[in-house]
Amino acid sequence: MEDARCGEISILLDQLEDLIEEGKPNFLSGKVAVNKDEMIGIISDIRLKLPTEVQHSVWIVEERTKIIEEAKNEARVILEEAREQMQMMIERDQITEYAKERAENIIATAKEDAKQMHMGAVDYAQDTCKDVEERLKFTLDSIHHEVQDFEGYITDLLREVYDNRQELKEMSAQLEQREE
Repeated sequence: MEDARCGEISILLDQLEDLIEEGKPNFLSGKVAVNKDEMIGIISDIRLKLPTEVQHSVWIVEERTKIIEEAKNEARVILEEAREQMQMMIERDQITEYAKERAENIIATAKEDAKQMHMGAVDYAQDTCKDVEERLKFTLDSIHHEVQDFEGYITDLLREVYDNRQELKEMSAQLEQREE
């Protein structure tokens, strides 16, 4: 499922890249004009995909907690069974000693298993969070870069419109002087 989400995000990022590459170039500035609505739509889709991964990480941590609780409960049940067996065999020292060792081994094994599951779940959650963080940083950097390019493009257009307006003012002033 995570691979599918990664694939979907990768496709959306490819679409964003294609949109930028297919944009109309401005020959004066080397910048590109892109469809703002399409770009915002793709970015929104990316945002919708990322929270699922974060929720998946939370689910993993919750599942890890459940597994640890189940292991603790199982250890309690096993310990209780060991105590009951020990009570029945209390008269025989050798059997009693064996039961104690077995109970301790079972408890130690259950604790070790719970510890390993806990560490594995934490490592997986950390890796998932790190992956999401890296993707978000990359997306933010891409968006920041595109916004800067877009601002530069708009600034160039404003400068060109202003220059054209000034030229028209000068032409109008010259016409008024000729008519006088």
